[in-house]
Amino acid sequence: MLEAGETDCWFDAPAPGARRSWAIPPGHGTHQGLDLEPLDPSDEDELTFLIEAQHTELEDALRSDEEMITDGEPFSPRLHIALHQVVASQLLADDPPETWQTVQRLSALGYDWHSTIHMIAAVVGDDLYRAVQEHRRFDPGDYARRLNELPGDWPPPQA
Repeated sequence: MLEAGETDCWFDAPAPGARRSWAIPPGHGTHQGLDLEPLDPSDEDELTFLIEAQHTELEDALRSDEEMITDGEPFSPRLHIALHQVVASQLLADDPPETWQTVQRLSALGYDWHSTIHMIAAVVGDDLYRAVQEHRRFDPGDYARRLNELPGDWPPPQA
């Protein structure tokens, strides 16, 4: 039997052509004592919870709100989850539509769910950095162009 706060959950692979399941694949089991199946990804809090359930390795850092070191670089688990949430929200709303087009293209190239979401999240992260550090406004055309350039120099998909 699981203790409160323990995780016994898994997520399906996203269904090809199913935008909603690419936003957040269907979850099963429990995370922190909550059953994942009835959760609604269109609810912002439930979407965040589902994304956190996919990242159980970040659970302690999320709880303490501390940075982690990955490959010698500081890493914010909270920002990581937030970037996942931005991409998921774009897919759920189909806004901008280029996000879904990019998912379909990268999937056809053989990239898995996590790699695809991370590639798109990197573009989102670049936009956030530009907005904060360079005081740039969001440029939808530039965003669409950079999505279209993916996978860029990302490693090829795993066989």
